[in-house]
Amino acid sequence: MNWLYDHLRLAPRYRIVVFSDTLENRDEFPLLEARNFNRWSFHRLKWLAPCLLHSHSGYTAVSDLLLQKRLDLPWVVSFYGADVYQLGRRAEWRNRYRQVFDRALHVLALGPVMARHLEQLGCPPEKVVVHPLGVDVDTLPSRPRVMRRGDPLRILCAGTFREKKGFVYAIRAVALVRHAGVPVKLYLVGDEAGKTGDRDTKRALLDTIRSLNLDEVTSHLPFLSFRHLMDLALKSDLFLAPSVTAADGDAEGTPFVLQQMMATGMPAIATTHTDIPYLFGELGDSLVPERDVPAIARRLQHYADNPEAFTNDGTALGARIRQRFAARECAGRLADLYDVVSPKRSLVAPRLSKLDMTPM
Repeated sequence: MNWLYDHLRLAPRYRIVVFSDTLENRDEFPLLEARNFNRWSFHRLKWLAPCLLHSHSGYTAVSDLLLQKRLDLPWVVSFYGADVYQLGRRAEWRNRYRQVFDRALHVLALGPVMARHLEQLGCPPEKVVVHPLGVDVDTLPSRPRVMRRGDPLRILCAGTFREKKGFVYAIRAVALVRHAGVPVKLYLVGDEAGKTGDRDTKRALLDTIRSLNLDEVTSHLPFLSFRHLMDLALKSDLFLAPSVTAADGDAEGTPFVLQQMMATGMPAIATTHTDIPYLFGELGDSLVPERDVPAIARRLQHYADNPEAFTNDGTALGARIRQRFAARECAGRLADLYDVVSPKRSLVAPRLSKLDMTPM
């Protein structure tokens, strides 16, 4: 989870210790202290003498209720997407979340749309803080995208093969512009990840590629390491993120890979889905409605017809991320919030009313 890794490792003034059910890919995430959570973990936690507990995702927070009661620590809880929009539809989860809301001092949302949903689920408005994830713009590679007329339009889609990603609409839009005479190359990076429905989604995507005769212009790659994904991104012209609300309510928070691709200086086509307009800010006029294949195709055609738009739009999106969603600044605001809720840091803690956790 590189989206969470960057956010935590850059938080100043705090020693972050991550407890997780499983530990994987440790070579990609070396700068955080991480341990398996097991039946001995409570004693290990007590020995560490933590000053606060931060649970990441609503369903993790539900599992952490007993732990928080036993540790009796100030509690911060972050929500990220499916935990709000999908599980929040179910009465049993709304009841569980109310217990979390009662005990948590602050509940973090990725954007204003998610914040409103948390309030609708019963979280007191005064506990909700809009706090986005940041991109490590200091180390992320970037370059202006320059398109020459006649070159194939190199389109990148990346993510889990899950309904909410909306990849099927990207594929259909690519078929439309190809039929209109635009040379294209589609890089589809990802795979199923074991969640119910993923396998069906993958099968539907591959069937759609075949039925629309896109095999020869589509490269399907499995999940890539972050370094290899960035290498491919720098060779691509355009990122396509057609997110949708799934039939079961599953929805994105703020797609982190979209933020990363924007930060590389790549133009992006995305939808008016949940808090994606919050990421785009004043550039949100370029967003398209969910499931609107012709609208996606028109944006693709626009870039094919206006090569200068690649550099202009990519530069503007990159500046938006660097100025408003830089990881170091977002992590600093997280540490400011920790200062507020942790009694061990009360002498240096600012008043919460003075904190502005939302990028302007």
